[in-house]
Amino acid sequence: MESQTSKSQAIDLAPLRAVLEEKFRPRDSQEAQELIVMACQEAQALYGWVPPEAAQCIADHLGTTINRVYGLLTFYADFRTTPPGEHFLWLCGGAACYVMGAPKLIELLREQYQLTDHGVSPDGKLTLHIFNGCLGVCDLAPVIQVDHHHYWGHLTPEKLRDALEALRADGVAEEQTHGATE
Repeated sequence: MESQTSKSQAIDLAPLRAVLEEKFRPRDSQEAQELIVMACQEAQALYGWVPPEAAQCIADHLGTTINRVYGLLTFYADFRTTPPGEHFLWLCGGAACYVMGAPKLIELLREQYQLTDHGVSPDGKLTLHIFNGCLGVCDLAPVIQVDHHHYWGHLTPEKLRDALEALRADGVAEEQTHGATE
């Protein structure tokens, strides 16, 4: 992610327009439809989310409707249509994590941090997505992926609370227990 933009800031569409001109030159309407998802991925990489202005820019460039762009943005769970918090949390929803205590972590996040699936904490520090599947690190169950690169595993509500407070205080996502056994 090159930059984040909040809803209150004006969106500079020049970088997106440059990418669209360089990489997205459909030969026909069918190809234009096929390029929408990739164009949205480019917008999300630029802004950290897909602002409405960017979605309209994509629709205009590809000759499609804003409804078609939003249809795809809201279909795929990886796209964000609201600005993310400073730190992105993927909570694994796989069977191993569920059995090992993920529901207690979800309860903690909801009650103490006002975080629900696809939500941002009131202080704008944390964004939570509950992964509707398995993150593939079942040996760490229950696990959260932090900022797309770090894993916090073998979590209890207490360990999660301590890790989140450390993350909010110094902004560093330390790998907590990846590969460790307890």
